[in-house]
Order: sequence, then structure tokens, then C-alpha cells
Amino acid sequence: MDRTHFLHWLNQIYATTEAEIDCDRLQALLPAYVDFEAAGDDPGSRLPQVKAHLAQCPDCAEEYAGLRAVAELEAQGRLPSVEASLAQFEAEPTPEPAETVPA
Repeated sequence: MDRTHFLHWLNQIYATTEAEIDCDRLQALLPAYVDFEAAGDDPGSRLPQVKAHLAQCPDCAEEYAGLRAVAELEAQGRLPSVEASLAQFEAEPTPEPAETVPA
């Protein structure tokens, strides 16, 4: 492990607190976190456990980034309709299953 990774790992250990939340709890709070942020509020001050978890969990940070992108599209009026989204998938050809040859 190089110095940079070691220091990152060490910072994460020291950033842990007694009142941490797990990924399931974060998923329940994430929409409110994004709503506070979209409203111009400081979501980290309202939901500090969510902010701390996002700083330590790359999977949840990825979920947050996706939800935030959707919220931005919605705020800009650029979120595609359900029908348009489904039509995209229906237009793609479905690959035929590979034939298996008995051995």
C-alpha cells in the first residue's frame, strides 16, 4: 500500500463516529438529502450522518451522484418522460439466446 492510500485509509478510520448509519438507512434518507441540497439548503448540517457516510462509502456516493443528476435534470425541465424512456428500450433489439449444443 502506498502512502496516499494509507493516509486515506487512516483518515477514514478516524472519521468514524459512534452514531454512524449503514447503507440501508442512508438509502432511506438520501432523497431528503438531495431535496435539501436542491432547495439551496445545507444538507450536511441537517443530515450530518448522511454526509459522513457518503464521504466513506463509494457505492452510496455513486447512488447519491445518480440521484443528484436526476434532480438536476428535473429542475432544468430536461427529465425525459416515462414513455420516452421506455420507448428507447423497446426500440433496441433483444439479443437471441445462445443455442446450447448437447455434449
